[in-house]
Amino acid sequence: MPMKSVNPFTKYILLVVCLVASLVAAACGSTSPTSPSPSPDPTPAPAPAPAPSPAPTPAPAPSPGRLAIEVTPNPVPYSGQAVEGCSSTHTWIYEQILRNTGGTRLKLTKRRNYFDEGLRSEPAVDISIEPGQSTSVTTRWCSNTNAQHTARTDWFGADSANNSVDLQGPTVTLRPR
Repeated sequence: MPMKSVNPFTKYILLVVCLVASLVAAACGSTSPTSPSPSPDPTPAPAPAPAPSPAPTPAPAPSPGRLAIEVTPNPVPYSGQAVEGCSSTHTWIYEQILRNTGGTRLKLTKRRNYFDEGLRSEPAVDISIEPGQSTSVTTRWCSNTNAQHTARTDWFGADSANNSVDLQGPTVTLRPR
């Protein structure tokens, strides 16, 4: 069978198609299959923010100042020692121990002195007592009669938080000679 001749236009088209096919094949290249590339490790979740530290607990407010009174000795024996400002020889001398059993400083500013249940004097005082501390006040009485008597001192003031401190002292027995 005789061959037909191809016209130049058809040759040209065939050439272009072959060139395009070659270029496509060259661009894609032949690749062999590979295993998929490993996926990168997932980024770890950010660490949770640390919990805020709790606010410091405020220190408890100190307890109010509190006055305790101890009289020593009680009953008080007859003394007979001279007491300044008194011409009588019938005298008694004892100590009042004032103790701050509270949590703030005490400032005592007044005392009331009673003898045989009657108010005898009300002098101003200036006594400060720190928490847990004490102070001693010497107390002296005199009388024209050698008989058993009673005495009492009440104390007044405030603590450093301005809480009132008013305490009736114990009744003290003053023994005759």
